[in-house]
Amino acid sequence: EDCLGLILDLLDPVTVATLEKTSRHMYSLIQTHQYWRRALKKLVLKHPYLGHKIDTETEEDTGKQGCKAVYKNLAKELNLFWKKNERFKPLTMRNDQYFCEKDERQKVVSMKVTGNFFITVLGPRTRSDLAVFSIRVFDRNTKKKINEISNLIDKPEYLVFSPKYNILVAKSHETCLSMPDTLNIWTLEFQSDSFLRAYHLKSSGLGARCTALVLKEDIFFGSLKKDCVVMCPTRYNNKSVVRFLALTRASFCPDSFPAGAWKTDSAGDRFVKTNNGLIYEGHKVAVEEVGRVHIPHLVQLGVADFTDKWAILFSEAPKELPDRNIHLIVLDMANMSIRHILKAYEPRIAVYGASLHQQEPDVAVAVGKDGYLKVFDLDSGRELTNQRVPKPMARTNTTIIDFFGTTRFMLGSITDIHVFDLQFPLYPSPEAKLDRIERRREHIRTVSIYGEVWDMVEERALQLAPPPGVHALDPLMQLQQNLAALNQVNQAIEANIVRPELPEEADRVEQLMVEFRAVQQRIHDLNQEMEARISVAIEAVAADLSHIFVLTNTGDIMTFDFCESSPIDESIGED
Repeated sequence: EDCLGLILDLLDPVTVATLEKTSRHMYSLIQTHQYWRRALKKLVLKHPYLGHKIDTETEEDTGKQGCKAVYKNLAKELNLFWKKNERFKPLTMRNDQYFCEKDERQKVVSMKVTGNFFITVLGPRTRSDLAVFSIRVFDRNTKKKINEISNLIDKPEYLVFSPKYNILVAKSHETCLSMPDTLNIWTLEFQSDSFLRAYHLKSSGLGARCTALVLKEDIFFGSLKKDCVVMCPTRYNNKSVVRFLALTRASFCPDSFPAGAWKTDSAGDRFVKTNNGLIYEGHKVAVEEVGRVHIPHLVQLGVADFTDKWAILFSEAPKELPDRNIHLIVLDMANMSIRHILKAYEPRIAVYGASLHQQEPDVAVAVGKDGYLKVFDLDSGRELTNQRVPKPMARTNTTIIDFFGTTRFMLGSITDIHVFDLQFPLYPSPEAKLDRIERRREHIRTVSIYGEVWDMVEERALQLAPPPGVHALDPLMQLQQNLAALNQVNQAIEANIVRPELPEEADRVEQLMVEFRAVQQRIHDLNQEMEARISVAIEAVAADLSHIFVLTNTGDIMTFDFCESSPIDESIGED
């Protein structure tokens, strides 16, 4: 029975609720082990902003109806507010939150959110401002800034962090072209020396960039439990490779690390040189490569996710390759090898979001630039279904959360965020496994920043103004001039494409057709760019169990708070 208690702790509430229904004996065992009380505590630990909802109820209601009912009611209430309904609309706030603080010459260029922390990346507000970046970390309980990492020359990308182990990891393309990509590792919370380590990824070639980072806490590699592991797809020695790096907080000194030759820098700090960069003395972070998988094609590796059973990532082949289909690469974590390579999307379609579904452990869900949401069975290696959804604008406009066992997708278009639920049966019928998975895909709500856009237009124009001393040529005018020139080229090429009389002319016509297509693509790209330059659009979307946070390209942060949903005024409806 003690073993069962330990197993229960590893299961999620949806599975346990199903398990309770199997027999009376199982029900009483789950009650004896106080699973639901622990589940509530875990929930508050992970999502402290829900604490005020649970505390009062737990004390009064636990005796009457038990922790399970409290848990269930909370999930129901939150879901009611999230779903489309006529009675409630979320409380909307713009820029008046504690995490919006910035200097006059800065704007928010990126953000991340977790239960305890809100992280913003600040960059130059206009093209005249100094191109330096800083990362600010805010505590969501105290609503205060607890850490700032400033004067970063390079924009920190793919920010991932571990609140439990106080680690913040960002990738940077070094400013010098000959330098490799680097993982910069800091402490999440403030301490006097918050920079822990720079770990060189040794990725090779200018286009060879690590394109995604995923961090998971307390994950098993075989029988070894690792504090936190970063999945890092990159290009190494001119091959595509996925590396799994385990991060552990450790103290370095000549006694603990005698193998290295210790030196002293100009500031008097002692360090040891390794193949992957310098390690300084003190309580820093140890990086151990716990797994590596080579991908056979010469491809760039995109959006990724992993669990202790599977890892998935998408290949984005460079345009020189003949086969440019976007493939889903499924890795088997047990033996660190490729299990399947599946054709997922058409060429030139980027994958904007991917998630390994929580309730159905062998299922992956992905959304592409073309607006197709696809479901893949990882075990058998095939696509189960695909459905159209509103097209997301960019990678950062897609966020995926686990909402009490349901995979919840948020897809941002220009001014709207569409919310989708993907629900799988916990134990699907054999017929469903053979044919198509029984599942519901539900468009549950749309929230929009449209009402606020007009206030931001002037700010956008200011940000796009040229630096002092540069001729004030309207960027839109520049684009229109480019477009007019390209249209002329287009017409000239079109006029030259005639039916070839001689065999040797066929090659020339083919070449002109290639150029014609290239120019048309460029015209299309310029049109897209013109739209993007002048309009206010969503830059990034983040979410937790009761909020959606939206960052616009003007640096404004909009918060949609579902817990504070207000009833819609009925008098408006009567008019």
